[in-house]
Amino acid sequence: MLERVRRIPLLALTPLLALLSLTAWVFASPIGAGPDDDFHLVSSWCAGPTADETCVEHGAAASYQAPQALVEIACFAFDPTRSASCQGEDWSWSTDVLVETDRFNFAGTYPPTYYAVTGALTGDDIQASAVLMRLLSVALFVGMAVALFLLLPVHRRPALAWVFLLTAVPLGLFLFGTNNPSLWAWIGVGAAPLALIGYYETAGRRQAALGALVVLSTLMAAGSRSDAAVFVCLAIGAIMIIEFAHRRRFYLQSILPALSALVALAFFASAYLARGGASGFTGESFDDAESGSTVENGPAANPGTAAGAGTAPPLSGVGLLASNILNVPRLWTGVFGDRWGLGWLDTSMPALVPVATVAALVLVGTLGIARPSLRRALMIAGVVIVLVVLPVIVLQAGGIAVGEQVQPRYLLPLVALLVVLLTLAPAHRPLTLTRVQQFVVIVALSSAQFVALHLNIRRYVTGIDESGPNLDAGVEWWWAGPVSPNAVWLLGSLAFTLLVTVLVTRLASASSLSEHRGGRRRALAEALGHTD
Repeated sequence: MLERVRRIPLLALTPLLALLSLTAWVFASPIGAGPDDDFHLVSSWCAGPTADETCVEHGAAASYQAPQALVEIACFAFDPTRSASCQGEDWSWSTDVLVETDRFNFAGTYPPTYYAVTGALTGDDIQASAVLMRLLSVALFVGMAVALFLLLPVHRRPALAWVFLLTAVPLGLFLFGTNNPSLWAWIGVGAAPLALIGYYETAGRRQAALGALVVLSTLMAAGSRSDAAVFVCLAIGAIMIIEFAHRRRFYLQSILPALSALVALAFFASAYLARGGASGFTGESFDDAESGSTVENGPAANPGTAAGAGTAPPLSGVGLLASNILNVPRLWTGVFGDRWGLGWLDTSMPALVPVATVAALVLVGTLGIARPSLRRALMIAGVVIVLVVLPVIVLQAGGIAVGEQVQPRYLLPLVALLVVLLTLAPAHRPLTLTRVQQFVVIVALSSAQFVALHLNIRRYVTGIDESGPNLDAGVEWWWAGPVSPNAVWLLGSLAFTLLVTVLVTRLASASSLSEHRGGRRRALAEALGHTD
């Protein structure tokens, strides 16, 4: 028995470790913890099978009645000392009581796909339905990652691990504990370029399967947010340029990604028109569809303010432009928890989290960018330019400064695309790390996740006015069941540490890559009916 266990490849354990890690984050936050989750949850119920009973047009135009528990779900928002105990024993998780609201996707300002899929899981029990939606996202992510790993050429697999490891902590992981479509935007834009480059570099059944993943990841991104529809088109275009060859085979292969990009643009155009032409790229924020309303006893939408913002005198004109250009990197580092809180921007991360995660990204990115091809270098430069220009245009159009309205989660998919391009090393020059470098990355990501998960759970079980490592002490809110907050924190952190360790040590060393490049690739190709 022990001998059989020893024969199991370590990489075969990564799907289980990923499931455990992400499930811990699913239960690390209460329902409604995600930014504007009241908006998104109501939108899912209004797209679900019970919409006739739970999403009823009422009185004035654009006014509807929706379940009260959904409308007031984020009763703890904006006050980090207030635990989720406001969703107490008397809280109704049923959909029977309706109240008036205008906070949902009634005008189609968001693409319909995310709400249509999650709406299929809606039912009479709000909490159970919302958790199922989160678990569906976990299953989709792990399933797509496993499929990509099995189908991609061996030398492309490290990029798959790097893109999600280096952009996950803390924001990407936190999104699994929400019902926010930004999660699908990150997954879709991160997976689409990898699936597409594998599609170009394989043939037969593998190519067909990777083509299906191109379509799926494009639909996930474009069907979640209108800005992600543009980002996934940028990702598709970048890979098409990198892989370009003046051959008939390339042009024929490019039909599928070109059609996928057109579908994504159609999603964007539909949302753009629904906003009357005032899309997120030219308005006050990407989420202007969510802003401007306040529900009784509930949160105002989209606070959109980073820690420390609003303390300086307002700027305008050239001064505002200069300030936004100089400070736009705060939106990038905000992805890693720097100055921007999780949740409703009310769960701050200590400096360790952004410093550790940015250090890991810089280390790997520096190795990845060494001696890139001209095309890949141009695409990397192009994405960096977009990361600067796009938020500055949006901020200038709204007359606002960095720290207001435009949030890092809007740019998370673009950061993921940048990491893909940085780590797409060619087969003859793989991105490898020394043992010391591997150790640094493993410690940095694992410690950052360890701290972020603890603080996120702490914020909801007691509020941050309580402290100490023991999350089980003085619990004011937690899920029904035998698993305690401490258990979720420790088991989730252990699983994540093992996941990072296995992926980094097995995919970031030259010996491991050469070990897998031979026999296992041939065995997989034969199983799929294709030999390269």
